[in-house]
Amino acid sequence: MNWRALPRRAFPYLIAAAGGFLLSYAAVFLFAFPAQVLPDDGILPNVVGKTFEDASAILTKAGFPAQQGDSRYTKSTPSNIVLQEDPPAGSRQKRGTNVVLALSAGQKTAEVPVTTNMSQQQARIAIENTGLTMGNVSEQLADQPRGLVIATNPPAGTKIELPGSVDVVLSKGPATVQMPDLFGRSAGEARSMIEQLGLRIAGMSRDTSSLQPENSVIRQIPAAGQTISAGGPVSLTVSHFPPPPSIKIDTGISAPPPSSPPLPPSRFPLPASR
Repeated sequence: MNWRALPRRAFPYLIAAAGGFLLSYAAVFLFAFPAQVLPDDGILPNVVGKTFEDASAILTKAGFPAQQGDSRYTKSTPSNIVLQEDPPAGSRQKRGTNVVLALSAGQKTAEVPVTTNMSQQQARIAIENTGLTMGNVSEQLADQPRGLVIATNPPAGTKIELPGSVDVVLSKGPATVQMPDLFGRSAGEARSMIEQLGLRIAGMSRDTSSLQPENSVIRQIPAAGQTISAGGPVSLTVSHFPPPPSIKIDTGISAPPPSSPPLPPSRFPLPASR
């Protein structure tokens, strides 16, 4: 046996064994520590302008989970459209990084409130509390008491874009009303009742011969119970006590005339009497 030739013959086997060991070591290392060896980052795709569902699918495919962020009211962009992504598109990020997407909430809207049977002032407050404003105010004949809201345009429950306004229709009262009994009421109270019914005061006279309390209604035209058209005239007569006449009492005692002021002392002494 040639001992000198043995190392030469074993050398290829040593090389193969060393190579196999290195390959095995590399495979185990890559399996156990892939992130330290293989590149694990990427460029974020641009998903601005896409729906959240489409943007989420694109990002997930690229290795970046999508997360919904805040919603913002915008006038020009429909709702559910991506307005912004964070981190920004085009940046290099580690795969697995969450991408927060800000979405459009669309145009801001408000719902028209229910204002039926409210006064004009109450309706204004209810409308303005929603962010809307009161628009035109009109009147029309209706069975509801005069001055109450009977309709709005748009109707209650409608959602309209902000800024927006709501037109209000008030009751003008019924076409005809039954005249109430005003006898004994004060002139101010009677006037208020007449105007609430949509009627008007045509005239108010005074009767000084009545024994009813001062300034109270003693007659009315039309009479109580009669039917009168909306906006029709009503005449009233109220009691009035004239002021009592001034009485001059003669006691028979005349007042003394006013006394004359004393004369000043004379500068010249009077002559002495003899």
